[in-house]
Amino acid sequence: MSNLKIMKDDNKDAEGYVLFHLHKYNQQHCEYIQEHSFYVLNDKINGDFIVYDDDEIIGGAIGYIKYGWYFLSDFYLNEKYRKKGLGSQIIQKIEEFALSNHAIGVRLSSWDFQAPKFYQKLGYTIWGEFKDCPLGTTCYYLFKRLDEKN
Repeated sequence: MSNLKIMKDDNKDAEGYVLFHLHKYNQQHCEYIQEHSFYVLNDKINGDFIVYDDDEIIGGAIGYIKYGWYFLSDFYLNEKYRKKGLGSQIIQKIEEFALSNHAIGVRLSSWDFQAPKFYQKLGYTIWGEFKDCPLGTTCYYLFKRLDEKN
């Protein structure tokens, strides 16, 4: 081990190596992953949504189902369409999609200047926060279980 090097990987060789071997390790140590997850399929179900007004894109949500949860990674709605109930309708579609694909809930993050209160009004619970990333902000982590009666 006298010739070890740590280098920045511009070819993304690390990504394939790490994802494959981490998934293999996780399968060995987690019963749920053993039974439900296969690396070649990446165990993801696409859950992206796009919103149009006539032919104009006005918003969308990027997410996927993995490990029995819908992961909402990004959500944007043009500002002139906000505060009219459309955002709630989009979240409702996401939740319906999640349930129809046997997900038990939705999880997401939202900075303090974005919409944590919006999600809380829809029944989401803050389970954690991360301050100063970026500096001067707080990132909130939220979830909502869909398999329980609220």
